[in-house]
Amino acid sequence: MPTPTRRSWPAPGRLAALLFALYLLPLACREDDPPQTPPPPTTEDPSAVSGQRIIHRRLESKDVTSVDSTGVRSTLSVLIPSGTAFETRPLVSTSIDTFKFENVPEGPYYLKQGSDTYVITSHRQLNLDEYLLGREDVITVPTTPRFTLTVDGLAPMDAYQEFEVEAPNAGAAGVFELEPAPQPGATSLTAQGAMYQSAFGRQELIDSTKGDQLYLLQRLRRSSGDFNYFSVTRALTLTQVTFRADEQATSVEGTFTALPPQQLTVDWRRSSFEAHRAAVHPLAVPLTETSVQHSLFVTPAVGGLSEGVVGYTRKLLIGNIPAASQDVNLTLEYGNPYPSTWGMVATVVHLYQVPVRITPQGPRGTVGVSLEDQEGLGVFTSRPVQARLSPPTQFRVDGADAQTDRTIASLTPVFTWEPPTLGTADVYELRIFRLYATESAPDVARSETVATFLTAQREVRVPPGVLEAKQAYVVRLAALRTPGVDLTRQPFRKDSLVDTSRAEALTSVLTTP
Repeated sequence: MPTPTRRSWPAPGRLAALLFALYLLPLACREDDPPQTPPPPTTEDPSAVSGQRIIHRRLESKDVTSVDSTGVRSTLSVLIPSGTAFETRPLVSTSIDTFKFENVPEGPYYLKQGSDTYVITSHRQLNLDEYLLGREDVITVPTTPRFTLTVDGLAPMDAYQEFEVEAPNAGAAGVFELEPAPQPGATSLTAQGAMYQSAFGRQELIDSTKGDQLYLLQRLRRSSGDFNYFSVTRALTLTQVTFRADEQATSVEGTFTALPPQQLTVDWRRSSFEAHRAAVHPLAVPLTETSVQHSLFVTPAVGGLSEGVVGYTRKLLIGNIPAASQDVNLTLEYGNPYPSTWGMVATVVHLYQVPVRITPQGPRGTVGVSLEDQEGLGVFTSRPVQARLSPPTQFRVDGADAQTDRTIASLTPVFTWEPPTLGTADVYELRIFRLYATESAPDVARSETVATFLTAQREVRVPPGVLEAKQAYVVRLAALRTPGVDLTRQPFRKDSLVDTSRAEALTSVLTTP
């Protein structure tokens, strides 16, 4: 079963809100506005909660701000806990960039966005600003853009060769899939067919007249001991390519350049992560090595790290090693075709698969759970890479052990937990998945997210309407390190964090009455 996504607060500019093909209509960009975030609006009404929602767009040449065209603001509401029930407060629009909720008593409340995303907070002023990569007037199409590639200067290819695609100004990232497969060992292509597959499930049209620059990257297989990885070795930068809007192929020509190899040395203390494996879930321990892997990524950050990692980009290095508790020292190589003003982050992920069954004799599958650590590349390589945070402990539902299969008492259960034994969590993310099977694969348990909660507390009461009767669920609880960023006031900054750790625990299957 595919590992569910970990996003807790939708990031329209990166993945969630752009999953369907659409045309983005231009709105007036206030390019003269300063890039820094203004303070949220204040209010003299002590019973009010107010905030701002401004979109900051990162282009290759500069940052600009614009009004929100994502529709997030119109879906906001506030839920106020009242015993086992909740009272709702609607949004009061105060201006194009601000909002307010009235008659909200002091204490924790749930800020709800859309149908399934909640932030539990006590803040009276909120900042829902979001940093997105790419210009606002990017056009996307429902069809797959096609190309003919006439390029040389390549390293010898194999039959599985594809090219990484990056166009930050258009917020585009994906791959050129070659069809037919290239001749193994070839170092050039002539009129080679290819199609662009976006990483976002949309198909962006890159337009050189809008300042879009296209980076094509060739990655090769490499290894360091048992660590197998792909890293960028050659690149082609194009400034005069515009993707066609019809179904005709766009011609792409040029010569790839070999990139100076950059060495990366990693002292990976895997034992420090594996020490907390049983806390993820007791059944995460005995799985075979093919179901558990440890991964390392090196990712560029367009325009630097002043606002964190803005937007999604293809990785310069990506690899994994069979899971074990042995520490490893790796010496890796990769090339970097990007400007020196761009930043770099490195991430390690210890991924586990926990087996689940919808009923004792019913469909079975797995749910992914992980321990992760990330930092700017310079800091990452200057110290041992080791766990800085462990999973939450004593995970319970209505006071009972949540890591044991059980039927819960109601559709509005209360989840509680205790802090990690290692490190300090700044915030917690609780995500509820419904387990289900399809007619085409009745023996396979799948999962879908039904609600996500972000909170600095150690308790979540599930509001009415989230859970359904006679259904099976699992709940994933993540402890997060977010130094310097309060996600209960600025939830949209979660995806741009640089220095962060994540440690997850999973319940067993919970069945509703």
